[in-house]
Amino acid sequence: MKLFFAMAFIVAACSNNPSENTDFVSSDFEETIAIPNTRQEAPLTDSKLLSPDISQKLVRSGGINFQSEDLEKDYQQIKGMLGGFNAYMENESQNNDQFRKGYNLQIRVPSDSYDSLLNVISNLAFKIDNKYSSTDDVTERYYDLQSRIQNKKELEKRYREILSKANEVKDILEIERNLNEVRSDIEMMEGQFNYLSKQIKFSSLQVQFYEELPYELNSPKKKGFWVRIFNALDNGWQVFLTVFVGLVTLWPFYIAGALVFVLVMYLRRKNKNQP
Repeated sequence: MKLFFAMAFIVAACSNNPSENTDFVSSDFEETIAIPNTRQEAPLTDSKLLSPDISQKLVRSGGINFQSEDLEKDYQQIKGMLGGFNAYMENESQNNDQFRKGYNLQIRVPSDSYDSLLNVISNLAFKIDNKYSSTDDVTERYYDLQSRIQNKKELEKRYREILSKANEVKDILEIERNLNEVRSDIEMMEGQFNYLSKQIKFSSLQVQFYEELPYELNSPKKKGFWVRIFNALDNGWQVFLTVFVGLVTLWPFYIAGALVFVLVMYLRRKNKNQP
């Protein structure tokens, strides 16, 4: 029984809320074991960063925005070349308006192939508007998460050992509650670690490219002086219709003005006929 209380005291010292877990240790505990407070995992130190077992972890991202001479051809070329770089399309969208049409591609590519793929796509451009890259060193964050997960798993293991030796219902419920909290922390940190690992392994490349549309009148594609003349005539006619409709809208004012004019003329004639 003393062994059980000794192990319970160790778990209480490792928990995040010592005041709550103090009740977990029985009052008749007779032995005192000096252990360090491990409520927080040890941070990643410079000495660890210098260890030969630790490699630098980088997250690379970038993008390119360019004008294309043949939008669909460039789109098919980009899709076709991804397999050769072990890259994949994370998402894509297409946008069209009366002036241009274009694609917006979000590509994931292995970090060691990032520069090569960006250079090949750059060679497709008719005119590059923007090109950028950035590198984020996440080495400390990566190994810090790794260390925290390991420490939490060691704590989970100790909880399970104590749970296997617990006899009282109160002790079992308390250990299970703490065990669930530790398990939730582990799952949350593992999710963060997996996401960070994916960012390190696969760089993000955003590719935006567009094609300028030729001048159009209605649906046929036309160019030249006469198109501009016809368009000017059409615009003039539309302006005339707009003004005419606006004048028609004011018809109540025309009637009111006519009535006022008739009344004024009537009064003037009446005054003129009086001796």
